[in-house]
Amino acid sequence: MTTDSIAVSSETLKRLFAMEVGKGLPLFPELDKARQDIPGLRRSLQAKLLLEASEELMADPTAIPLTTYTLYRQFRNTGERRGYEAPYFHKRSILTAAALRLFLGEDKLLDAVQDYIWNICEETTWVLPAHEWVKIDLFSAETGFMLAQLLTALNDKLAEEVQKRVRDEIERRIFAPYLEFHETFGWYKGHSNWNGVCNGSVGSTFLLLERDESRLAEAVSAVLAGLDTFIHTAFEDDGASTEGSGYWGYGLIHYVDFAELLRQRTAGQIDILSGERMKAIAAYPTHVMLSPAHYASFSDCAEVLSFQPGFIMRLAERSGVSELRRVLARPVLSAGPADLYRDLLDWDLTAILHTLLWWDGQFPEAPGIGDSYLPNGGVVRLVAETSAGTPVVTAIKAGHNAENHNQNDVGSFIVHAGGETFLCDPGTGLYSRQYFSSTRYENIFANSFGHSVPCIGGQLQSAGREFEGQVLGYAPEGEPKKAVLEIGKAYSVPGLGIHRELALAAKGRQAGTIKLQDTFTFAEQPQQVEEAFVTWLDVEVSGATAILHGKTRDLHLTIEEPAGASFSLAVLAEECKANAKEGVLKRLTFTLPAAASGRARVRMTWKPG
Repeated sequence: MTTDSIAVSSETLKRLFAMEVGKGLPLFPELDKARQDIPGLRRSLQAKLLLEASEELMADPTAIPLTTYTLYRQFRNTGERRGYEAPYFHKRSILTAAALRLFLGEDKLLDAVQDYIWNICEETTWVLPAHEWVKIDLFSAETGFMLAQLLTALNDKLAEEVQKRVRDEIERRIFAPYLEFHETFGWYKGHSNWNGVCNGSVGSTFLLLERDESRLAEAVSAVLAGLDTFIHTAFEDDGASTEGSGYWGYGLIHYVDFAELLRQRTAGQIDILSGERMKAIAAYPTHVMLSPAHYASFSDCAEVLSFQPGFIMRLAERSGVSELRRVLARPVLSAGPADLYRDLLDWDLTAILHTLLWWDGQFPEAPGIGDSYLPNGGVVRLVAETSAGTPVVTAIKAGHNAENHNQNDVGSFIVHAGGETFLCDPGTGLYSRQYFSSTRYENIFANSFGHSVPCIGGQLQSAGREFEGQVLGYAPEGEPKKAVLEIGKAYSVPGLGIHRELALAAKGRQAGTIKLQDTFTFAEQPQQVEEAFVTWLDVEVSGATAILHGKTRDLHLTIEEPAGASFSLAVLAEECKANAKEGVLKRLTFTLPAAASGRARVRMTWKPG
């Protein structure tokens, strides 16, 4: 089945599951093949990389991290998530590192692996404190899938009572509540990554462990109905994810896991990774890459991301989007081999096993990054090279202020060159109770104060679907290249128009020069306008000029209009500390006096650092 709708009735699934050819196929054929030559697998490049990446986790595998009641209740008492989540995920990371080695022949780790499995089964709940309102959350679903995968990979090693304990806990915590209550879960037919993670993980766990074909068909049919909503609502028609590349990968990795198991279980009769919609979804990160490992960080998305290689390779293969493999290319400005290893870490054994068995350990060459436009996602990328050959990438978004993992960032733009970001979208704030509450937009990382967008009469952008932007023009063939947006509707200011034009020179001695021009019109009361530019870099300010100091080059910002305007610099150190940021965000501003209309224009040029 290759249609864009992936819903399948339980009766059809019962018939497919009853097929003898499907029963005879291994669910994870690469795993069965690997068992035939474990020493050879251990010598493979990908195995060496994974072992190197996880070696630090093996310092003392007998010291199981404590997930205590006091830490669990920190979230209710203070809104703090990290106290409990740190040992929760560290415990699972150590188990994954130890289980990988046990699978690769280090039998001395059997006791440690069984102790970790037993300890996780002893946890009062697998649901995180921040999500205790739901019977199955992201991480309980993933934990169930991880333990089911452990039974699959290590079934010839684990004690029978350990295996039974895992099956019993999964039945109690995952299978029974899903079958009875899935329709009541907000994520079940939700429009975000939760749908893909939870339904995908639960469906995979059923496929691995459920032996009753009738019950399996009922569960998988429910999972497919949920995931049908996921692929049709969590992504725009052009494949864009308004949650950003990080959550694109998080939701899809579990969708792909489930898809592969189901494809194998039905002897290829159900393939939910084919179809034109999946092609568009799979291509999304290639449209928002700034340079290898760097992505446009709109919404709650980090700029620097790494994807599990196994997931990327399999999605590229099944969807037919071969260029997706290029997202595995290494960063231009890498700190060294340790970064390469660390990128491969994951607390979930399923991701590690798939990287071990679906990837050959090779990193592709850096992709050629070109101009791109996602009309439904409202994102434009323009690319040029300076006369010295340095690649310059700009990205700008329209969108609206009620997106998944929304930030009030309509009109936000990024300037990236030579593997380094100069003007940024600063990404996510600290996840806490406050960040996901009515006070979210008091945080500068969620409101428009922390983005390179104007402030109108002291007002920031407003939250809500009606506060939106529109891409009016995309001209990659012109000179200069241009993206033109209207962003005035993002503010609760009646009669406001903001025509934002981002231009990038692509030819001649001025190649790589950027101009940002904003034209403001007030149909009602004119108001003062504050223009803003945000960066993580060190900044030097002198009147109408600001210099952003990068590692190998500087970006010079010059105010061309209005005449007489000067930059001011604010260092947002306390806000960054409160959000556990390693760097310090800086905010460059200048003002336009209140007038019925006005224009601001800033030229950006490159010079050696």
